Amino acid sequence: MALPLPTGDVTALRAAARSLDRAAARARSTTTVRGTLAPRLGAVWTGDAAVAAGTEAAELGARARRVVDGLCVASRSLVTYAVAFDLAVAQVRSLQRRWDALDADHALALLRLDALPDPTGALGLLGSERARSDLAVGRARLSRAYAGVLDDLRATGRRCAALAAGATDATFPSGAAASSERVRSAVTGGLWFADGVVSTRVSRDAALAHSLLVRRLVADGGSASPRLTDGTAAQLASRVRARADDPVYAQALLSEMGTDGLARLLLATGVTRSASGTHVDTLREVLSALGSLLITATSHSVPIGTDPRTRARLASGAALLADDLVAGIDTVRVDPGSGGRATGAWLMGQLLSGAGAAGDDRPLPARFARRAAAAAATSEIAETRDADADLRHGTTLRPDGDDLFASWFDDAPRTGDAVHVLLEHVGDDPAEQAALLAEPLPGSLVAGGALSNSRGDRLTLGEHLVRRWVTFEANGIESNPDLRLATDEDLATLLRSIATSADQGSAEIRARVMLELSRTSAYAMLEASTTRIYTTSTSPVEDLVADWVSAMRENVDVALTTSVPAARPVGYVRPTSDGMQPWLDGQELTGVVGALAVDTGTGLRAKDAGAAYDRLVDRELDVARRSAASGDDVRRDVARLGFLDQSASAALVAVARRQDELNRSAWRGLAEAGHVVAEIRRGGVTGLASTVHTYVDGGTMRTPTDDLLIALVRSDVELSQTELDDLHRGRLAARIEAITGKCTDVLPTIALGARRAPLLPTAAQLRAARDAEIRAAADAAFKDDARRGSASAMDRLKPRTVLTNRAHVTPAKDSHLARPSTPAEAEERIRRAQPSGSALKSDPLHRSGSWVVEDVAEKATVFMLVGGDGVSRTLVQMPGSVNGVAGRFEWILEQDRITHQLFVRDGRITGVPIKP
Repeated sequence: MALPLPTGDVTALRAAARSLDRAAARARSTTTVRGTLAPRLGAVWTGDAAVAAGTEAAELGARARRVVDGLCVASRSLVTYAVAFDLAVAQVRSLQRRWDALDADHALALLRLDALPDPTGALGLLGSERARSDLAVGRARLSRAYAGVLDDLRATGRRCAALAAGATDATFPSGAAASSERVRSAVTGGLWFADGVVSTRVSRDAALAHSLLVRRLVADGGSASPRLTDGTAAQLASRVRARADDPVYAQALLSEMGTDGLARLLLATGVTRSASGTHVDTLREVLSALGSLLITATSHSVPIGTDPRTRARLASGAALLADDLVAGIDTVRVDPGSGGRATGAWLMGQLLSGAGAAGDDRPLPARFARRAAAAAATSEIAETRDADADLRHGTTLRPDGDDLFASWFDDAPRTGDAVHVLLEHVGDDPAEQAALLAEPLPGSLVAGGALSNSRGDRLTLGEHLVRRWVTFEANGIESNPDLRLATDEDLATLLRSIATSADQGSAEIRARVMLELSRTSAYAMLEASTTRIYTTSTSPVEDLVADWVSAMRENVDVALTTSVPAARPVGYVRPTSDGMQPWLDGQELTGVVGALAVDTGTGLRAKDAGAAYDRLVDRELDVARRSAASGDDVRRDVARLGFLDQSASAALVAVARRQDELNRSAWRGLAEAGHVVAEIRRGGVTGLASTVHTYVDGGTMRTPTDDLLIALVRSDVELSQTELDDLHRGRLAARIEAITGKCTDVLPTIALGARRAPLLPTAAQLRAARDAEIRAAADAAFKDDARRGSASAMDRLKPRTVLTNRAHVTPAKDSHLARPSTPAEAEERIRRAQPSGSALKSDPLHRSGSWVVEDVAEKATVFMLVGGDGVSRTLVQMPGSVNGVAGRFEWILEQDRITHQLFVRDGRITGVPIKP
């Protein structure tokens, strides 16, 4: 083609113009461009932030309008150039047709010349020259016209380009490369709120992309057993860590994943599967990256320069995310592949431990940390009440070596203890520490009544820390004697914040801690396995409690002069001259003093009171000394010391009585074992059947001679303890007389204070009771020997050769113990009775009866049973539930023994015991 067409895409130009028109139309429909955004903000928002937002809205509208106007100019210029381009194309095509016509005329002229007769050739030559001249002239004319068309098109293009450049200059300087980032910077640059929106959008887009990647990675492992390779997990950890400090990204990613998705991701990386080598390093990288992400997402601190709108959205997002995380703490997550399980509490502890191991020392928000710690405590208590023996301390992952906690990081006793890890995130602010101790534990269907304190109120985190070493293991009230927790250090650190404050909140925490210490001591003394732990686990608490009791002496005096209340105190505090102090009644004070006195473990010997109790007595003696020096009446101080002395003696005697019971049970067990072995040796299967029948009937294999020998050789720690307490009381009286100068009736005043503590038998009464026990056993042995015709009592110990000589021994009908007739009497008898028979079984249905004895007085019904042997027994039945299953508890009492104890599923109160 002689005259080429101008190059260009008219369709694209018109499409671009339409796009600009649409963008301008959409922009003009917004409140920002119309200029109505600022007035609307002022109608619904006030304050400095609202004023700043209104100013920015007006500025953003002005900038946007300039851009929108430029869009319209650019659109018109594109349309103008498109029209000029179409016209130029039409003109060029017309010129091309004329060019083609010239070529045709020239060719026709040459053909005509060839047809004319020209002998000389001169005519042809002249005609050809003229034809070529006409062709050249025509082509020159058309070329000039073609050049003019192109020049006009270029001029139009320059004018349109100038208009478009003018619109572009309103956004960013001409000559710069056009991009969406440059446009956003030019339009929103320097505007606080607008920049925040743009930055938030970028972070959210990245979070959405990564959440989609996580879903794909977990799904690629297969729905039955998702599992990530080390390379994939490391790549994901690297991507997350690159944005771990961006709160918008962190919240968006965790919100998209959800707590379930986060748990599935951790399980897919193998957090519940044992591993070694490089996999451990990869898993630590994942935990540390996600742990830092969790801290960033829940933190209320935002980067400097964040606009108020984004800051408010981050704060609300952090609160919602914290709610979701706390709600999932007690959920048990299961790995479909390996079957490994872990609670949300343990997983969170591992995430936070990973962040700390990677150098991220940022704390969680205090409110979130204490709520999470309380939820972890509830999960911990619920674990002690379920039937899952594999899930220990929040995971089925086995700990290394002698460690009791499983963790992927060093120092497993700390990093694997979720409660301790969360406690470490509470700072040194005394107010925050006090709030942590006062945080109530959330409810749990599995934990049930275990979340109540001694007054029936909801347990707080401070109380749980006191009792934690008893309830930590999943064995009822029993505990592992080798359990080592960081709870001691946690209590020593946290209790300092409320140790001396006289405000109501701190005083209530002190009261709750003292009550739980008392309750913990009482439970510990019932189990030999916990006694050794008690000697050290409460050591940071007892000295503080001794100081608290001394500081609340005004309330102690009021409690000692107040009659015994029919119900427990309603409040935990009471005002004194020194501010608010804990308020406990006399019975509760007795338990607290007993907890301070008993701290030296078990043993067949009398024991001195603990160091904390001695410290308390020394402080009270100092108070009495100051009272005597100032001329005040010291009888109140002496009475208080008498109460303390009697309370300590009651606790020590109770421990001694427990030791005597254990010793007597050991001797009885030895005697039972000897007779059982002898029966089986003599009678074989028949002897075994006879033995089983004896125990099923609630009888015993012991003989009266056995009981006589046991009465002679068993320990009498209670008598030794009483004599030692009398000696200490005499020394205390002497110290008081040295202070008062014998001007006060010390012993009567001590006895006056001791009346508010539990009454104890004297040493003479104990000796008489022991003598009566031995005489009764001897009389029974002699009567049995006389009935059987034995030569002497010792003959009863020799092996027998005839099976029929064995008689089933059952209690005498004329028991010296009165049969309980009321639920309250039944509760007291159950507490003091010696378990035997089915009451010694360790499965949950038999053992659960020991957990609800305190409810017998209110809920139980008492029945009298007369067996086929003519012996009268007491049946106690009470409605209740175990692990959410309703039924009834029942006990059968026979003199000083519990011969039957069981929880009957779906059982009703019928007065008829279930058959064994």
